[in-house]
Amino acid sequence: MKKKFAAALALIMSLSMVSCGNFGRPDPKTLERVNEDQDSSRRSLVDEMFPTDEESSVSDNVEYTIEDDPENYVKVTVENMTLEEKIGQLFFVRADALETGYENKVVNDDSIGGVTYVDDMMIDALEKYHVGGVVLMEKNIMDEDKLIKLTSDLQVNSDYPLFIGVEEIGGELAPIANNKNFAVPLFGNMNEVGETAEAANAKKVGKTIGKYLASYGINLDFAPIADVSLNEDKVKESNFAADLSMVASMVEAEIDGLHEAGIMTTVKHFPGYGDGSTDKSKVPENGFLWERIMEESGLAFTGALNKTDMLMVGHIMLPAVSDDGLPASMSQQIIQGKIRDELKFRGVVITDAMSAKCITENYVKREIAVNAIIAGADMILMPYDLDEAYDSVLKAVEDGKISEARIDKSVERILWLKVKNHLFDDYAAKSDDTSKDTDSDSSES
Repeated sequence: MKKKFAAALALIMSLSMVSCGNFGRPDPKTLERVNEDQDSSRRSLVDEMFPTDEESSVSDNVEYTIEDDPENYVKVTVENMTLEEKIGQLFFVRADALETGYENKVVNDDSIGGVTYVDDMMIDALEKYHVGGVVLMEKNIMDEDKLIKLTSDLQVNSDYPLFIGVEEIGGELAPIANNKNFAVPLFGNMNEVGETAEAANAKKVGKTIGKYLASYGINLDFAPIADVSLNEDKVKESNFAADLSMVASMVEAEIDGLHEAGIMTTVKHFPGYGDGSTDKSKVPENGFLWERIMEESGLAFTGALNKTDMLMVGHIMLPAVSDDGLPASMSQQIIQGKIRDELKFRGVVITDAMSAKCITENYVKREIAVNAIIAGADMILMPYDLDEAYDSVLKAVEDGKISEARIDKSVERILWLKVKNHLFDDYAAKSDDTSKDTDSDSSES
């Protein structure tokens, strides 16, 4: 069924028609504007994201291509999306969350075997939730052929191109390099890279990892880590150093390396966990004033903000900075007030994993994703219960708790990142390949 859909999609695309697919979505290469009216908040966001010397004029019945006018391509794509499709783009989920027959405790347990191929249940989930991204964990990664097949099938069966991400950092945090079925380099822990005091080494790590990720169909790495260790004599394995400037230079260099290999980056975990554990039942806390937080850890992120594609906000309480009783990952005073307004970050803001015990055991599950989006987050990473999180955001919009214009802002950022990194181009090519495969299969039968 899906092969027939992909073949039809590729045929329609080749004829350059306006819309395609079962849901009447626009052609992924050429769009026609269908709604001239936009509210001022959306106009200002687009101006912010796409600065131009002259005000662009937009008229009815004008076609936009990715190559000629990516800005309007993004705007018109969002206008043509259903509310359900837009909300789905806000979720970056575990691959196992798409296997809807699994219980949530299985989905979120890395010690239990996970999905390694796309089945009919996952295809149905992709069609239902329209997720923006899929995270691959160690349990989803078997060998090179299976991984390439998995990422390819995820893309082909998604209505919009996916972010496909993995936390491939090095040392202990490298599910691919630590797998004996993959012939790729395994670097040491990041504190070992930091000990060299050479930013060029961090760039080499990023470029090397990025090259093999790209070869497997992965387009985003949840790296680098910009957390600054608190103890100079015992730097945490995943952190570069205890020296702020050293961490900053290493982070920027690793971003450069990943980008040169064609991989998007996610700097984390703003404003820094230090040496604290992120998997405890209690949300970690930093009681210092904002100025001191920035001086001791936050400044390691600032240079990277102009380079990174995404910024991950940590689950950390900052009581001297915000009085809403929420961790940074759900605090409007932090995400909108500090990250957007003060630090002027214009990329995609993603939360840390919302399946973390410190979140699920301390906050109402149905309110977690809603709170994060109200706060200004663009993407929710690994919700504990995808169906519940998706439904809660949809209901919040329908009830007026979240405006659709607010959703549109995040979707524009997400789609712009996908356009800028040629995910729509790659998606179209995969659809073409699937069409050829289907034709070949048909001729043999």
